[in-house]
Amino acid sequence: MTYNLEVSGKKITFDFKNLAEQANGSVFVKLGETMVLATAVCSKQERDVDFFPLTVEFEEKYYAAGKILGSRYLRRESRPSEEAILTARLIDRAIRPRFPKNFFQEVQVITTCLSWDGENDPDIVGLLASSLALLISDIPWQGPIGAVRVGRINGQFILNPSYEEREKSEIDLVFAGIEEGKDILINMIEAETREAAEETVLEAWDFAKPEIKKIIDFQKEIAKKQGKEKMAFVEKTAEPELKNEVKQFLKNKLEKALYGKERKKE
Repeated sequence: MTYNLEVSGKKITFDFKNLAEQANGSVFVKLGETMVLATAVCSKQERDVDFFPLTVEFEEKYYAAGKILGSRYLRRESRPSEEAILTARLIDRAIRPRFPKNFFQEVQVITTCLSWDGENDPDIVGLLASSLALLISDIPWQGPIGAVRVGRINGQFILNPSYEEREKSEIDLVFAGIEEGKDILINMIEAETREAAEETVLEAWDFAKPEIKKIIDFQKEIAKKQGKEKMAFVEKTAEPELKNEVKQFLKNKLEKALYGKERKKE
């Protein structure tokens, strides 16, 4: 099944091909000639850990840009580039807060750039693909997430600017938004600017909100048709009495540890 969405005059294609069929969720996304495959996989058993074991990776392939680098004996990719690491962190910061508390099953979200056209940045495409892969999977994830990049040239805001436009832009903002009730809230923001007033950033967010809502609504419609039933998960909560006892026990000790001049072990 293939679904199309137009954002700022550009068509984004979401394709559910027979790729990564063993993953809990996968989707192939295309913007221009930039193509990304996102897969989401979850372990069947919880790990005996006190943190959420989420791994997010963004993989760049030399063939995506028609390149083969290195010597004649080193034709494969080595460690992730700085750009790949930053893109993985961008995706991680957006999707991580939407997992339930006390969910300790291992989750891996792998986004692979299969083609890059030199115009459309794969980071936004990868974030949308990751959101949809998680949304249609059986993993208990509270999405979807809509994301856009906003630039401004000569006082005019631009949605998802090209690389050439970003070179001229006064700001480079990435907004990720979620739906809460009838409102769209900022879930994650990444900013690179020369100088930008707070009012400019707020205006950029107001400019981005309608498109983010459109992207969120679009993903929700796809999930109704392609989504799997979410796996059973009961969120663990501590008893209120136990919470109060711990707070009372630690309150004075933490204040002394943080603000006391003499920090002695107790």
